[in-house]
Amino acid sequence: MRLRRWLVLLTATLAALAGVMAPPATAGVIPIGRLGEPLRVEFKGLVAEVSVNNIAPSPVPPGFGYPPRAPRYQVYRADVTITPIQVPTPYAMGITYQFRGVTPTGDAYEPRNSDAPDALQLGMQSARVGQTFTGGVWWDCYRDLVSNVVLLDKITGVRLAQWNVA
Repeated sequence: MRLRRWLVLLTATLAALAGVMAPPATAGVIPIGRLGEPLRVEFKGLVAEVSVNNIAPSPVPPGFGYPPRAPRYQVYRADVTITPIQVPTPYAMGITYQFRGVTPTGDAYEPRNSDAPDALQLGMQSARVGQTFTGGVWWDCYRDLVSNVVLLDKITGVRLAQWNVA
């Protein structure tokens, strides 16, 4: 019985010390806006004014790959406008930015590649400071519809900005 009390006391003490010694959790401050609002995005030397203008149903673009999935069988397109302010290399946005569509139930749709001539990816691959470009981002919305668009760093998953649809 004494050993059990000692183990309980030791566990409680270690848990209390871990809580005291752990650094406080901090959430990064990211710009949040509504559709159509330009947000200033700054990340590791890459600075741009970005706006998600609208989200609408779309026909399947060329090069989309497999067809839209059940049960909804719908493709949605977001029109995005970017004005680069500081770009370390012309292709930096193309390897950094990813626009993910998030639903109210927590599903997150990854953007699908497209061969469409107005795909946003084409503009991001050769971005120049001061040169504004607009393009499309497509999602296979097979469950719920998108309620938020989140801009992420592709590699680390760090949230860079968010646009609320409603």
